[in-house]
Amino acid sequence: MSTPNEQADSEDLRAAFVQTLLLAGRRWRTRLNERLKAIGQTDARFFALSEIATCREGVVQRELSHRLGVEEPTVVRLLDALQAAGWVERQVHLKDRRAKVVRATPAAKRVLTDGEAIVGELQHDLFDGVCAHDVAVCLQVLGVVSQRLGRPA
Repeated sequence: MSTPNEQADSEDLRAAFVQTLLLAGRRWRTRLNERLKAIGQTDARFFALSEIATCREGVVQRELSHRLGVEEPTVVRLLDALQAAGWVERQVHLKDRRAKVVRATPAAKRVLTDGEAIVGELQHDLFDGVCAHDVAVCLQVLGVVSQRLGRPA
């Protein structure tokens, strides 16, 4: 059984973890957006395009919204920008005419390759000297937190 001091320390650690996670996320997006600007991308558009490209048969807009963890109107705006650039196409779903299937176009290959290199370089810079075991433990904790956040409130 833990003492009141141990419980307070544990709560302080959790609060510090959340605060650090939020700050790191904001800083990650800022730094990544600075680098992606060189190829005319933002992190939101790039990760949406990456997710779409992993689905060879395409992905329904609603499913893409779920995969990205954003509201459907946000996905529509992202897709409008990606389609205007010629990187995705939308087609009516064969079984549900109300749904749209989104696919990456061949023109997306170049921006995906360039973006993946930028992301990889940033990850390398940020994790240089960080022990793989520490990253694995952090990933495990984040996985638990993410799973719990995915449950209905």
